[in-house]
Amino acid sequence: MRILCIEPSENHHETLLAWIAGAARINPRPQLYVVTQPAFQTLYAQLEEVEGWFPLPSEACDVRQLAKRISATHVFHNTAYGRYTHQLISCLRSLPHVGIVHNTAKLRRLSWMGWRIARRLEHFWVLRHGLWAALPRWWRRKSTPLLLTQLPPSLEAQIPPLSVPDGQRWFAIPGRVECKRRAYSELIEVLQRNPPPSGWRFLLLGPANARYSDWPSLHALLEESELGHHFVTFPEGLDFPSYHAYLRASEAILPLIHPTTPYWQAYLRSQITGAFSLAFTHRKPMLLHKAFATEADLADASLFYETTDELLSLLREGPISRAALYQSERWNPDQLTRAIEVGLLRSENVP
Repeated sequence: MRILCIEPSENHHETLLAWIAGAARINPRPQLYVVTQPAFQTLYAQLEEVEGWFPLPSEACDVRQLAKRISATHVFHNTAYGRYTHQLISCLRSLPHVGIVHNTAKLRRLSWMGWRIARRLEHFWVLRHGLWAALPRWWRRKSTPLLLTQLPPSLEAQIPPLSVPDGQRWFAIPGRVECKRRAYSELIEVLQRNPPPSGWRFLLLGPANARYSDWPSLHALLEESELGHHFVTFPEGLDFPSYHAYLRASEAILPLIHPTTPYWQAYLRSQITGAFSLAFTHRKPMLLHKAFATEADLADASLFYETTDELLSLLREGPISRAALYQSERWNPDQLTRAIEVGLLRSENVP
């Protein structure tokens, strides 16, 4: 197999890396070619699991020349949504197309673009078993759940060693600094009422100075509450090896998805936050709102709370151990590889 792996945006690269890790373990090993934004050339060009990297053409149909040059047998859409993806599927009709649906709300007929793309994919994956199980039967017949549980070994080898200073405890909050997605203010409020030990550090791993970042208002709130020294930011963001080094060194991951956040219903019912997959990848405990406790994937990876006071109690009980978590066979690396292989094989057998 020679697979074109397409990611037209600057998002979801943690997903693409995990998919590459799983696909590279298929025997015989497929040849993987990544097509994405030029800013990611260094990342993918250094991966041994990737046969070649190519800049994303501005016109989707120009990918046809690349597909012909490498004799592509499959096209994998890391984000199976958007006008570029729709055009590309139309331009490469002779090849089987597979992809990842990040938001199952896009599979409804009212979402014309997402519904039409999914209809034209031979197979697609959904990133939580709970979201997949909630799909109508006709969508489940051409899809499978996929837990992102590993990194490519050549990226693992680039992760620098990072030690937590004596007396400190690190808690990672991945993702862009956006209050519509994470309840930062509620965390700050409970810490203000119950001052934490001096060694606690909350790592905001998204680029603080990114476009549309809420860091300026959040920084003002931290200064007002005199909690600023407990929060660590990275103004321009981190390269992928360093990002994963901080995740690996952290004690736990805090998605901070609460009923008060605007994205609450979306995360509960139709999409995944990257914090889940990053926790799965590094087998880190998540501290998660108990509304997610009914999903086996999340229950096997998380400690649950309902109020921020209960969250604080979990933090104070630390250090947080993962000894009782990640016990299911679903975390075996072979499961990721098998799910990818099954999807690729199904795509070849679709009439």
